[in-house]
Amino acid sequence: MFSRNLLFGLGLSFATLAIPAFVAPVAAAPTTSHVLWYNSDAGTTFTNALPIGNGYMGGMVYGGVSKDVINLNEGTVWNSGPGSNNVSNGYSKMAEIRSSLFSGNYDRAEQLTGQLSTYDIAKFQPVGDLVLDFGHTGTDYRRELDLETAIAKTTYTSGGVKYTREYFANYPDNVIVIRISADATGKVNFSASLTTPHTNKSVKNVGSDGLTLDATINSIKFQTRFVVKADGGKVSAGYNSVKVEGANSAYIILNTGTNFVSFDNVSANAGERAAAAIDAASKKTFDQLKAAHLKDYQELYNRVRLNLGTPASDAGDITSSRVKNFNTTDDPSFVELYYQFGRYLMISSSRKGGQPANLQGIWNNEMNPSWGSKYTTNINLEMNYWMVESANLQECGVPLFDKIKALVTQGSKTAKTIWGTDKGWVVHHNTDLWNRTGPVDGSWGVWPSGAGWLSTHLWEHYLFTGDKQFLKDAYSTMKGAAEFYLSTMVEEPKSGKKYLVTAPSDSPENTHGKYNVCFGPTMDNQIARDAFNNAIEASKILGVDEDLRAEFEAAVKRLPPNQIGKYGQLMEWFEDWDDPRSDHRHVSHLYGLFPSAQISVDGTAKEAEAAKTTLTQRGDNATGWSLAWKINLWARLQDGDHAYKLVRNLLTPDRTYNNLFDAHPPFQIDGNFGAVSGINEMFIQSQGGKLRVLPALPSKWSSGSVAGLKARGGVTVDSMAWNNGKLTYLGLSATNKDNLVIEYKGNIVNTNTMAGGKYEFDGNLKLTNEPFEAVKLPAKIEAEDYVAMDGVVIEPDESGEPNIGWIEDGDWTEYFVKVPTAGKYTLKVRLASGSEEKSTLTVSDASGKSLGTITVDPEKTDGWNDWYEESTEIELPAGEQTIRFTYNGTGFLMNVDNFSIEEAGSAAVAATAAKINSLEVTRVPMARASVALMVKVPAGESYTVRLLDMDGRQVAISRGVGSVGSNLVEFGAAGDLPRGSYIAVVRSGSRQRTLRLSAF
Repeated sequence: MFSRNLLFGLGLSFATLAIPAFVAPVAAAPTTSHVLWYNSDAGTTFTNALPIGNGYMGGMVYGGVSKDVINLNEGTVWNSGPGSNNVSNGYSKMAEIRSSLFSGNYDRAEQLTGQLSTYDIAKFQPVGDLVLDFGHTGTDYRRELDLETAIAKTTYTSGGVKYTREYFANYPDNVIVIRISADATGKVNFSASLTTPHTNKSVKNVGSDGLTLDATINSIKFQTRFVVKADGGKVSAGYNSVKVEGANSAYIILNTGTNFVSFDNVSANAGERAAAAIDAASKKTFDQLKAAHLKDYQELYNRVRLNLGTPASDAGDITSSRVKNFNTTDDPSFVELYYQFGRYLMISSSRKGGQPANLQGIWNNEMNPSWGSKYTTNINLEMNYWMVESANLQECGVPLFDKIKALVTQGSKTAKTIWGTDKGWVVHHNTDLWNRTGPVDGSWGVWPSGAGWLSTHLWEHYLFTGDKQFLKDAYSTMKGAAEFYLSTMVEEPKSGKKYLVTAPSDSPENTHGKYNVCFGPTMDNQIARDAFNNAIEASKILGVDEDLRAEFEAAVKRLPPNQIGKYGQLMEWFEDWDDPRSDHRHVSHLYGLFPSAQISVDGTAKEAEAAKTTLTQRGDNATGWSLAWKINLWARLQDGDHAYKLVRNLLTPDRTYNNLFDAHPPFQIDGNFGAVSGINEMFIQSQGGKLRVLPALPSKWSSGSVAGLKARGGVTVDSMAWNNGKLTYLGLSATNKDNLVIEYKGNIVNTNTMAGGKYEFDGNLKLTNEPFEAVKLPAKIEAEDYVAMDGVVIEPDESGEPNIGWIEDGDWTEYFVKVPTAGKYTLKVRLASGSEEKSTLTVSDASGKSLGTITVDPEKTDGWNDWYEESTEIELPAGEQTIRFTYNGTGFLMNVDNFSIEEAGSAAVAATAAKINSLEVTRVPMARASVALMVKVPAGESYTVRLLDMDGRQVAISRGVGSVGSNLVEFGAAGDLPRGSYIAVVRSGSRQRTLRLSAF
């Protein structure tokens, strides 16, 4: 058998007669348990509690029996207030800083650069707690979070009564709802109160059933308000509380309103906002609020399903035990749970109208949270949102897109004040609610590529959706990020090549020797390259800024290339300072591999190998978010088993808390989100104009399915299934008219999609949902012209002609034929085998009835291309029908080239079949740099020849009509065909031939 990595099966042509579906779309994966559950409450530990959220507000449910606490957050409750954090006249130091850098005086450069930085940055703050006092104890305790409903639940028994509490955050009505019920009448008794750690506060009763908490934190004023609705019993006002006595059930509706309007406007009335939300929601019953919540949430959550294999025996254990045991069980259903938990967190923390998810999403119970629970823009904010496109949660990206565009005002001031330019905008390594963009935390905070990186998210959204209106709205922001580089990058004198570099800068949070500051770190070069190229392409699409585009095009050519260092690593800095012993958590210089697409296994092999060396040197032990990044990186290197190793490292008690929050440690949510992106990259990659199918499938997930992932080009993976490590089915839908290039294990297809079109492929990427024309017997049929199959692979023989191979026990192919008259027919099969064991090919009809068997005799064939012919007699009824070939034996069995079916006793069928189905294609060597074919089809029949490059893109096309002899088809006769390898796809009627050619 020849290598399956040669490129065959490129697109298919079928005639117009309809055929029943032989390969049904794979249904969404069977629902596994999407529930986190525990047999004890969370105590006082934040990372034991269960998160709920609606993009505006967050809650952490502790589930205590006697006293239940729900931590409360609202996305605009931060400290500090409007204003900038720019050091006045910072640009006046730039000349000396750059001179010091280029002369190697890093002590002076570090000292001066640090003077550009402040520590003025805001922190995300808690609102406080909703406290529910019940005053009893319980048994039979269970606490859970159902990801499919986004409803947390606590159940227990007390005094012979079963109590149930339900908690959810409703986005359409912007309220948190808690319902307390019992299975006996009149048994619901509790009091509800509000607390806050902030000192400037007041709590007031509102009538007999409501309570408000008002507080002020610097510029932010907020009010948390709730109302209690009861079925039966009595609701009354207590001291700063609301009491419920003797009810059958009761529910609480809660909202937090603030005075925040925008980063420079805090003029809203917090109390009016909270009251309006509560008044509107109070007009609805609990069931109505719950139904609205489910409809909204499930429309997003239910889009994606994973099935990674049979759950382990401990799949029903409490979630904390599953975390502890995963590295022993390798339970695929736990990975599914963790993956869907990441999607749940995104839906819960990032919705239109709210703020983007910060370092802790929307959940924080501390006044002084780690790293301020703010927005860190040198990796963490971006990592939060890598997954929204591919995980089919594009609406959840809106808060980020709005934030990026809103940063321009402050970022333009920082560009002027710190960098001395009135062109473009900049963000350094942190920002906050107030959109501060100046450097913070010292010299290492002077990193000018935050805006450049953030702007790539706007371009990526366009690539995934093709939404030109979105691109038009985002273009000025993208352009501004590129203009900043254009106006502030300077020529470096070290290399003699006068590259344009950022100076000063740093490679985020890493040092060379004892210094942070440097010029032209690899990450900056890569981000600048993306910022320029994205703006260039956007301006072409929109037809604007031709002159500025030319400046960008000139600048991008002057950026330093990726460099390989003395240890074989991808260099992190402009100079070869890398320490091969370093295990630093940041791998910033691998931005070009992921999330960018500048480095790839098939496009820049040497750089990809250098990136692999860097990852190997840094090792597999890292912080939670760093492990998540490395999952993405190893997936881009198409090493699924190594990517899975990082998944295993992440799913341990050291890196995943009991409630599945990611542990840096402490808690940072970017690891949860980054892991979802990495798992998606293992299944589908779509960078660089090509859809790569199962590019990094780990051996642990040898069989499974996925449904609902998104790919660039407006493509949705409606369903994809694989078995024993091999693709079996791929179903795609498209929202755009485009040329779709798909690759699986070296096999490439090129399909033109239409808006609303659906496309189904088998494991050889053969399109199966276009109508097939039944082959009229007698006929010769090529083995690869099946209408359905399981397991076989289309591959070339020694002459480059396709056949089917890699056939194992139980594999099968089906063919659609039209039998003119009922009777006995002779089936002749041309096959070859390198196996020493006999194998069989059994022919059956659509009902499964056996029609005949052919035995492959190893004495008659001495290799996978040593062809011989076997035959048997079969009986067929008249009419269109399906016949199936089932292959049985041990190991790899045989290769099959073609077969013929003729009436028993007919000697003329070979000639007749050839006349009916003939399509002969041969290569013609040419002296000049062109490619040529001789195409022979029956006289009067039309044919089409498409020439594709090795990425499956169409280079040229030729059409003709068959004559008495063969027709010469030549591409590049005028010298316009670049040298290299090509694929020719020749079609005539329902016949197709594919050849690999070279132009030299």
